[in-house]
Amino acid sequence: MHDVVIIGGGHNGLVCSAYLAMAGLKVLVLDQRPVAGGAAVTEEFSPGFRNSVASYAVSLLNPKIIRDLDLAVHGLRIVERPVSNFLPLGDGSFLKVGGSHTKREVAKFSARDAERLDDYQRRLAAVANVLRASVLETPPNVVEGSPFAVIAELFKAGTIANRIRALGLDLQRHFLDLFVASAGDFLDSWFESAPIKAAFGFDSVVGNYASPYAPGSAYVLLHHSFGEVNGKKGVWGHAIGGMGAITQAMAKAAAAHGVDIRLSTRVRQVLVENGRAVGVETDKGETISAAAVAAGINPKLLYLHLVDSCALPEEVRRRIEKWRCGSGTFRMNVALSELPDFTALPGRALAEDHASSIIIAPSLAYMERAYSCGEPVLPAFRAEIARRFVMGRPP
Repeated sequence: MHDVVIIGGGHNGLVCSAYLAMAGLKVLVLDQRPVAGGAAVTEEFSPGFRNSVASYAVSLLNPKIIRDLDLAVHGLRIVERPVSNFLPLGDGSFLKVGGSHTKREVAKFSARDAERLDDYQRRLAAVANVLRASVLETPPNVVEGSPFAVIAELFKAGTIANRIRALGLDLQRHFLDLFVASAGDFLDSWFESAPIKAAFGFDSVVGNYASPYAPGSAYVLLHHSFGEVNGKKGVWGHAIGGMGAITQAMAKAAAAHGVDIRLSTRVRQVLVENGRAVGVETDKGETISAAAVAAGINPKLLYLHLVDSCALPEEVRRRIEKWRCGSGTFRMNVALSELPDFTALPGRALAEDHASSIIIAPSLAYMERAYSCGEPVLPAFRAEIARRFVMGRPP
């Protein structure tokens, strides 16, 4: 019998398994695919070409996890992007965001925006630091029963509130804006140039099923700012060997601590007795008992398909049924014979713009139209392909 069975061998399941094993527990990870990693895998998508086939960049992998699991020892190496975003424009101009020359790039379009850039980045970094300090802590929860449990949750809330209070009134307003406002309204209040707002606003819609003027999208903008790479805050990078290099290092770390990882094994049902999960049944009919079951899979799959409806409170099931989890991303990997040659920045030799996100959307209004009206659908489609292109070389 295992102490814990984990459904799903993606990055969350692997990290969970490693920490549980380091705490002395006997852990089994089950994944239906023949390779561990979930959405963070590197695979051959065309003969001779390998690439990260789903997730594609890294920043939000917490440095504590990298240290605790000794991922570098297990082969992980991350290099930062030379620039974050590259925005070529139809008139032959372009904008690069990130690296050491962001201010100079912004000044090409607006001297006023360039002057405001330092203050904008300082405020964003101050709010990101609050999130960075809280991200490894269990958030406050709604509890019933013991008053001591309620008090414990109030203490958690008080700790977070004190961090927010320490920002001062001006930055507290900034903090609230980033959590409730749209990215478009937020950026409109800071900058005047459409290309600059587009380059920053892109981070509020990538992977987010919403327009840049949807309430709450400013948080997604912030979300892209509180990660780090190799000790540099707010930076994004690429794992050498693709995103699969991250999860393969995690799998090696977990295995080194005694985790049993079984691939090509699909879970058919979570076994529940007396209101507790006591194991799983696989698609081969095998029953695996455990003191606890954890899952790193889509909640709809878990609660609507793997857990018997009789084992769930009716209200929980209704909430899960209504939970929205549609994808806001279309991904296509393209094997190219050479690097792209942009009209705005000619040249097929490897340059910093080739290693960045390439945005083909000149304004927030363009992104808004693409989301709300489906217009222009084809350019939006091309933008996603261009932004996610990969230059592969046969081994």
